[in-house]
Amino acid sequence: MGRTLDDLLASRSEESQQRIQEMATELLLEVRIQALREELEVSQIELAKALGVSQPAVVAMEQRGSDIKLSTMKRYVEAMGGKLRVDVELPTGRHIGFNV
Repeated sequence: MGRTLDDLLASRSEESQQRIQEMATELLLEVRIQALREELEVSQIELAKALGVSQPAVVAMEQRGSDIKLSTMKRYVEAMGGKLRVDVELPTGRHIGFNV
């Protein structure tokens, strides 16, 4: 039987596991940002016009992943008619949400 992903990760150093986790998190955010736009059937060109930027600038926003600024994300979401809301989970398990 082949090795599982968990087996492969466990064989890596702790530092390597951390880098892999960070890269996976960044990739997931990139996919989710793009999915927001695609859900509303808005093209990158249409979004660029709404934001007053070039289409390559929208590509850069979508590829920035976890490095995207909250203010940039807010502009991105609002350009499609949405509202950005942040949900904070405290160590107690309590969630506190607020509009940005």
